[in-house]
Order: sequence, then structure tokens, then C-alpha cells
Amino acid sequence: MSRQWRIGRVFVLRHCGMPFDWLEELAGPPALLEAADALLDLEESQAAAPPGVRAAMAACDPERVPPGRRGVPEVAEWCERAARYRAMYREADERATGELRRALRRPTVDEAIFMSNPGVYRNMLVPMLEEREPVPLDSRRRRARRQLYTYLQRFCAKSETVGFFGPMAYGTATAPGATAVLRTGLPRVRRVFLSGWAARELVRAIVRDSRMLLDLRFHRTGRAAEDGEHGEQGEQGERGEHGLLAAVGPEGATLRGLRAATGRPVREVAWELRELAAAGALDVALGGGPYDLWPLRTLAAQLAELPPSPAREEWLRRVAELDRLRGALETEPLAGKIKILDELERLFVTITGVEARRGAGATYADRAVVFEECSSPFALEVGEDLLREWERRLRPALEACVAHGHAAQTAASRRVAEALGGRGELPLPEYAARATGLFPASGGAFQAAHAPRYGDPAQGPRLAEEAAALRGDRYAVIDLCPRAGDVSGLAGAALLLARAHHHLQVPSWLGAMYPDPAGFAAEAAAWVAEQGGRLVGFDFGRRNKGYYRFPGPEVPLRPPSWTDAARPGLLRAEELTVRVERDRVRLFGPGGREVRAYLPLGDFVKYPPYAALSHPQVLHPVFAPGHGECEEVRIGGVAVQRARWRLDPAEVTQAAPEARFLALRRLARRTGRRFVFCRAERERKPYLIDLASPLAADLLGHVARGGGALTVEPMAPGPEELWLRDPEGRRYVCELRMQVIGRERP
Repeated sequence: MSRQWRIGRVFVLRHCGMPFDWLEELAGPPALLEAADALLDLEESQAAAPPGVRAAMAACDPERVPPGRRGVPEVAEWCERAARYRAMYREADERATGELRRALRRPTVDEAIFMSNPGVYRNMLVPMLEEREPVPLDSRRRRARRQLYTYLQRFCAKSETVGFFGPMAYGTATAPGATAVLRTGLPRVRRVFLSGWAARELVRAIVRDSRMLLDLRFHRTGRAAEDGEHGEQGEQGERGEHGLLAAVGPEGATLRGLRAATGRPVREVAWELRELAAAGALDVALGGGPYDLWPLRTLAAQLAELPPSPAREEWLRRVAELDRLRGALETEPLAGKIKILDELERLFVTITGVEARRGAGATYADRAVVFEECSSPFALEVGEDLLREWERRLRPALEACVAHGHAAQTAASRRVAEALGGRGELPLPEYAARATGLFPASGGAFQAAHAPRYGDPAQGPRLAEEAAALRGDRYAVIDLCPRAGDVSGLAGAALLLARAHHHLQVPSWLGAMYPDPAGFAAEAAAWVAEQGGRLVGFDFGRRNKGYYRFPGPEVPLRPPSWTDAARPGLLRAEELTVRVERDRVRLFGPGGREVRAYLPLGDFVKYPPYAALSHPQVLHPVFAPGHGECEEVRIGGVAVQRARWRLDPAEVTQAAPEARFLALRRLARRTGRRFVFCRAERERKPYLIDLASPLAADLLGHVARGGGALTVEPMAPGPEELWLRDPEGRRYVCELRMQVIGRERP
């Protein structure tokens, strides 16, 4: 048996919104690099020197050389060169601030920083750009410089889909015979959306307004409806003829109407409505549910349908003003955006009583009231022949991911079965609740703790062979990085499979700027339909801007919404049963039919209780020899793991800036690279480190102070392998996020 793998003919071209060239220009002067390398040559020649001499060399401090060793010719030469190098470095370090300032003055860089973090814009960027004369680099200015450099390297070196500085680009298949064509100069469309959390707070504020409560309409959610009705019927003897939940018809009911229908006091009805809403059986019909991209428009239409009142008119004005300000952010230049966003946030706080930013100041956790998406000036067309060639070349690597996914999922199932302590059946909500207390959240780790790691990279081809015994279809979304100098080189480019995600390209925020939303997810929908209901989507809701909609039967595992009752194919969690067996767990749907779970979020793919219920997983293996270092790992000619080195934080946390830069130059010798990605154990994402830049010396020193060993990987594809270029020839870091489906074939 073998699987025939197919790449989706619509895919995402994820790329940076700013050229890599802007970052590459921030290297130290050639004379500084030559001086540093000459100093390291002398240092290497003194490898057998006493500890005092080696400590002085590591700290780049000639004064720490023991007096008795200063007369040694080689040590004396090192002291002389170190003194010249330190003076040269301090001059270059000051010059680096000016070079960074010039880069930050480029059009759109300041706007990108403002949209990412207004606090950094106001407190760090503006003061730096307003400096008229050189200012000494004290600790405060170094911190501001480091933070601003961090944002620039994010904009130029990380393929993150965020606003106009991480725009949404797409690729499509073309006729056989064609190779690859890059379209450039496409119009950029910018859209600003209200964040999901902000929409929820706005609805809560309306519901809290006692003036509105009588006319708001309550709807059933479809969750726990039967239990709610049974509870109502059990209390009818005490409360009269009409159960409150039973009185809520298909069109919903208002507090005013329920009071008339039941004949009960308004306070009593209002109290019971709160209880039913807290239990998830009822929800106020405001907003368009958890996946509404335009909640302000939805709210305006819903409020307009309510009976006229001063409170309704006030809320209509508030919602209209929020929407006006949101729309203005799409078109106004930066000076206008600053005023508009400030006004929008102040209005939001006044209306809701909730702070307008969550995690303010944190690079990745900062959540604003609004977020922006933007279409890209690029579009890629790839010929059918080239896509088939990529499918052929990727097959061994994908099969290795199948075998690794099977091993990881088997380990997760055994851990869960053991933790639950014996056989039996549990309703899905009870299973989820018990699992929460037994297993900690996995967080943003690359690989789950239960997944096996492979000490010998030679195990990769063996994994591919083992997958032949694993039956059934598989799916994944991969991050593919062809290595080519320009688009014409894609046909023969070496391939790097940077990541395999156990997902499908379902309708989601990644398709928000694609002109044909149905076409974006058509192949996933077709494959899901082939499963005949055996695959059930776990709906965890929307995470800030991100959302994923499974094109098949779903079960909500999130707070209920009034929109759920009308959704076809929506299952209640109580309808699904988890069967715990000796060394595995299985999921059964209504009627006792075994089903598998589709998990839309990466954290849950790695979470053992849900991983055990998942469709057979396709996961990226990690090869980690005992010493933690290895060369690039390839399977079937495709790279699946970049080369890797371990770095002791003490090597890059010297007090003197010139010593930290020397540490970078040592790392450049060790790796043979100028650009590397470095990740600390406690950091969520890696940082790009330019081993030739004084700016990066401060950044790496800061990252290393977080504690724990550092993992270093080369930038791959490297600068010379960045094929995405604009009409001016500037290069952009990118990756192809592609759906792959492996169908079982005899």
C-alpha cells in the first residue's frame, strides 16, 4: 500500500512585508569585522594560555590580563590589538544607532511599529527619530534601540501574516508545462476589523444596560437544550403552567414577552434568564456569533430592529461612531491613524469600561481593539508539472511525518488511558473536564512532550519506510521553502520542509483576502465530504483575529452562541462519547459510530487528551542527538531540519558591548553563517541574529539572559536563496503554506 500525495492547487504565499535588504544593510563596517577576526586569530593561538589570560580575552579587557603574562609577545600583541578594537567598536556602535535611525525613517516602518505597539512608537521610536545630536548609549537608550531593532528584524525576516507589513499573498496552479510565474505590482487592499474579544465586550456592555434589557431578544443555543427543558418541566409545579425555556420559540423571546407569556414578575424572569444564559442554554441575539468578521455592522442592523427608545438611539450612535473610526483607519495616513486610534480606544473604554489593549507592550501578546489585514502586491502561479514534481520529491519526507505522527499519537493515547485509570465510557464534556486536571497545557512548543525524539538523523528514511504499514488517508498543511536565487530557479530548487502542521486548509482568516473564499478551501471540503461524517470538527472558537471553520459536522467546545441553533450539522458535546480502553481512547458519535476529531489549533494537536481522539496525525519529527547539535537532516533529498547548534548563554552575555560582539564573531566562525535564528527555552519565537551587526550583539545578549541553553539554526533559505523579489530586485523572506492530502492507493 502507498499514499498518493497531492498539493492543494490554491495555497498561501507567506512573506515579509519589507525587504530583507533593509536588515542586511545594518552590518558593522568591514574594518571592524577585520579587526575582530584578527583578534580572534590571536585568541585561538592562545588556547593553552592560563585561565586568567583566557578570561581577559573572553571579556575583551586587556587590563584583566595578569601582570606576569603581559610581557609574553603574543599576549602583548593581543592587548594592543584589543585596545584598538575596543575604540573602533565603540565608534561603530554609535554609528549603528544612526544607521538604524535611517532604516526606521523609511516610509511605512514607523507606521508598522505604531500598528504593532503604539506604546513603543510613542516612547521609543519618536524620541529616537527626534534626536538632533548623538546621545551617549546608556542602558535606557540601548534598551530602546534593541526593541526597535527587534521590530525591524521581525518585519524583514519573519513570514508573519500581520497587517500591511505581513500581507496575504496567494499561489495557484496553472496549466501543465508552465514552471512558475511571479506577478508583482498588484493593488494592496487594506481592511481593518474589530477584534473578536472587543466585539464580545461590546455586546456585554449593551446587555448590561438595564434600559435595553426589556427589548433584547433571547435565543436558544442548542446546547444542553434537553437538560434545560427537563429542568424546567420539573419546576413547573412551583412556577406555574409555562416553563421559561419552553416559552422561547424559534424566533426567540424578549424579557418583556416572557413576562407576559408566563405571568411572572419581571425581576424573577430576568434572574432566571441570567441562569439559563450562564448554563449556555440561552444567549442574547446580539452580534453575529463568534465568527462574524463585521460585528459592528451586524450590531447596527440588530439595534435598528428594536423598538425606538433613547437608549437604542444612543447605542446606534456609539456603534456607528466606532465603525466610522474603524473604517477611517483603512485609508488615513499615519498622522491621522494616530489620532483616530486614540479616539477609538477612548470611546471603547468609555462604552465598555474595559481597557483597550490586552498584554500591552508584549511583542506577540499585545491585542488591540482592531487589527488590520492587507492583500499583497505578489501572486505566484506554479505549473502542474512542477507541482507534481514537488509531490514526488516530498513523498518520503511526508511519509516520515506520517510514521512520526502515528508514534506520537500512540504515546498520547497510552498516557491518557493510564491517567484515566481503567476502562469505561465518558461523555465528551466529562472527558474534557477530567483531562484538564490531569494534563497541563502544551503551550507553543514546536513538539509535544509525549512525541518521540530521534537521536540519529539516519532514522528519518526508516520512518518513511515504516509508514507503508499505516493504512488510510492523511492530511497536513506544510511550510515549504524552495531555495532559489529568483522565481525562474524554482523548477530545480532544493526544498526545505520547514514544518508539517496537522491541519487542512479550511475556511479561515488566512483566506480573508482571497477573491474566491469557497475556492480557497474547496479541496479540503471535498476530502471532508469523502469521509462521510467520520470526521468531526472540534470547534474551539475564535482566537483574537484567528478563526478556522471546519466544512463538516462540528461540536462546539467553547461558550455557546445564539447562532449555533441554526447551524446545520452542529452536534452537542453530550452526544459524543469517549471510550477508554486498556492502552487507547476512542471517540463515538450519535448512534455509536466511531468518529475521529479534527483539531483546528496547533496547541490542541499536541495536547494528549485531544491528540488521542484526532484523525491519524501527520507531525514533524525532531532529530536531537545527545549533544544537541547536528547537521542538516534530509529525507529523500528534502531537508526536514536545519542544522542546529547549542550555545551557552554565558558566551554572549558579557558586560561589555565589544565583548558581546566578539562572541557573535566566534559564533560566525563556528557556524560558517552570517545570519542565524536563535531561540531561548522560554522564548515563544526565535530571533534573527546578524552575526556581523553590533545591533544584534545587544539583542542576543538580552535573549540569552532569559536563562537556559540557546538553540541556534542557520537562516535557511539563506540571503542568496530568497527567490521572492520585487521589480526593484529587493528580496523578501517567504514560505509556501500548502495543503497536502495523501490518499490511500493499492
